[in-house]
Amino acid sequence: MAEEKAPIAVRLPVALAREIDALAGPRRRSAFVAAAVEQELRRRKLAARKSAEIQAQEAWERLSLN
Repeated sequence: MAEEKAPIAVRLPVALAREIDALAGPRRRSAFVAAAVEQELRRRKLAARKSAEIQAQEAWERLSLN
């Protein structure tokens, strides 16, 4: 079963759209953009987890010093 897709409109600078077309092809823009968004979401989630881990470690160290 194919994943349901939500139609959205995204306006990009022309130069960026041309770069996407050069790499992915004009008929593959949506797939390219979806993959880029998924990658960025994973990157941000990982960064948030790392930040939370660092904060927890720092809090633990502060408690351990007391």
